[in-house]
Amino acid sequence: MPLATSRKAVDKEQHLEKDKVDTRDGLLPTVGDRKSDSTLQSKQHQYTPRNEEELPLKNCQHIQFLDCDKPVVQIIFECYHCQQGILSEFTGSPAMGEYKGRPSAIQVKIQCPNCEQTAIRLTTGKILSVTAIPSLWQQ
Repeated sequence: MPLATSRKAVDKEQHLEKDKVDTRDGLLPTVGDRKSDSTLQSKQHQYTPRNEEELPLKNCQHIQFLDCDKPVVQIIFECYHCQQGILSEFTGSPAMGEYKGRPSAIQVKIQCPNCEQTAIRLTTGKILSVTAIPSLWQQ
């Protein structure tokens, strides 16, 4: 007894055949075969090098750690803002906190004795001393 196919089943089969990929001897369709590629090409931007001067260099901060293997660590650095030389001593391991739900080391801000802005941020336990000294890196 032959199976009767409904009109919906025939329509569904025809719809599926339209969605099949044209393989042309087993190859996938090329980029030019798609209608939407012309709209993509108009949206693509080509890189054009600019003849502008390079951006100015940002401030860098000189840092030198001393006695890292001892309980009290010394650090010599320059203030980020005024380049004042600073000698600082600290001890302890970094304190852990939470940032956006994840564990994070808490940064301690060291204030510059010269300009009174944040000279540097360290991840350490406790700051013991902060002393202004002549900068080792200024000429």
